[in-house]
Amino acid sequence: MAALGFSAVEEDLYRILLRHSGETLDTVAPLLGTSVTRLREVVSPVVAAGLVRIEEDRLVALAPDLALGQLISDEFRRLRSLGEQLDALRGMLPALTAEHLSAQAPRGAPITVERIEGGDIAKLVRSLSATSTGDLLWLRPDQWREPYGREIDEWVVELVRAGRRSRAIYPARVLEEAPDVVRERAAAGEHVRVVAELPSRMAVMGSAAVLIPEEFGVNDGRRLVIRHGSLIGVLTLLFENLWERAMPVPGLDGSAVADGVSDRRLLLDQMVAGAKDEQIGRALGLSLRTVRRRVADILAELGATSRFQAGVEAVRRGWL
Repeated sequence: MAALGFSAVEEDLYRILLRHSGETLDTVAPLLGTSVTRLREVVSPVVAAGLVRIEEDRLVALAPDLALGQLISDEFRRLRSLGEQLDALRGMLPALTAEHLSAQAPRGAPITVERIEGGDIAKLVRSLSATSTGDLLWLRPDQWREPYGREIDEWVVELVRAGRRSRAIYPARVLEEAPDVVRERAAAGEHVRVVAELPSRMAVMGSAAVLIPEEFGVNDGRRLVIRHGSLIGVLTLLFENLWERAMPVPGLDGSAVADGVSDRRLLLDQMVAGAKDEQIGRALGLSLRTVRRRVADILAELGATSRFQAGVEAVRRGWL
């Protein structure tokens, strides 16, 4: 009950009162090691919370499923409201950071942006990453479809194995379309997460440069190389915000996982967290029909008739 703000002592008190509901104050006081006079003060926390009532000279515990259920519902609403406020605050971070960084930049300093059309993108990535220090950050919505994707993957694997820290965010569909791509980079030590969709391609080369499409989200071969500190800082913060919202991929942390298990684990994580089918679809980039089919498949595989039973059985089998 600590999740609802009750201390361990108050929880023990409540459990005692549940077992002795309906008994008189004279009977309950000795059980709690107190006097009848002080008993009202002792039980005041659970009375104030609506878990117990004093009716004339008797202590009556309300049905836990109703009393505690109401408190849990109230706490869920409070946390949801708090989460919405925190999301709104997080949404302000890029603008606030831009203001902070712009104030630090020397007045009149030129903004260095290089426009590149076509050319050897793999060679450009190698050059930018090799001449920079710091973390490599990647938004990779569809690079595995490009002819240069394999060459860049091999180069990043070399950098990671040489000690460079790299983090990449993919759309969830990569687990179906190109699982070997993320497995190879993760096996080398890259940190990988997935989201439903990504807004654009982007590569952050430490604090030295950022490579993005000329028109954000449009991959037409025209790119910008940005070397201005404030802009790099804002784009790095964009990545960090997406990284915080993204989900780690089970099996890509050094443990061996068979094909399809990562997808199942992601879905189970969402189910156990209480997400509705619509929320799961948005998080994993799946249609509502696909989500419902996969949930039904998991329930059948686990021999469960409810999501709660599925969670218990998944834990028992070591799936979670």
